[in-house]
Amino acid sequence: MDYSQYKQLEFRRKFLKIFGAEIRMVSPANETQTLGIIKMKAWKLREDVRLFADESLQHEILRIGARQIIDIGATYDVFDSVTNQTLFSLKRQGLKSIFVRDHWYIMDAGGNQIGDVVETSGVLALVRRWLSLFSDIAGLVFAFVPETYDITFGTDGQQTIGGKIVHRKNPFIVKMGLDTSMAQVQVDPRLPISIVSLLSVIDAAKG
Repeated sequence: MDYSQYKQLEFRRKFLKIFGAEIRMVSPANETQTLGIIKMKAWKLREDVRLFADESLQHEILRIGARQIIDIGATYDVFDSVTNQTLFSLKRQGLKSIFVRDHWYIMDAGGNQIGDVVETSGVLALVRRWLSLFSDIAGLVFAFVPETYDITFGTDGQQTIGGKIVHRKNPFIVKMGLDTSMAQVQVDPRLPISIVSLLSVIDAAKG
């Protein structure tokens, strides 16, 4: 399937699911058609994340694997499911992502940084993190406040926009939307898809 034709995608999962999670990738223009699916029993840091084309789970699109078991600055490699070659990697900026706002480095197959994924909620991101540390109620309230991310490419201040992510929750469903309609650079469509796949799985693993 040519995923470059989809400028807007949405990753959806049920908010409350006791065992594991099922994340579906759809187009907002046709919500009944599944364009991708991730099924998880009980996701673990070393377990591969596999995105399949449909419910049959016969056609695997990509695979994401963590290098370390426990690492606040974990690196996740994205593999081509046919050739098993590394396409790119995503490395979390550890302490900053935990205490300030989420920040990931996008790296090519050679380990060179080519871009960033940064939470853009600003002060709200900071408030969300610190209040959630001290109050379960505050954590629950802020869980339903939308989170936004920018995907950018380039370094040293010469960055161009590659897409935007909006993360929304309600008591029934979690949605993570990907919009690349404003992208100023063309990249492998599996790259932004893998970014949202990983963020969706990490969010689901929080419970």
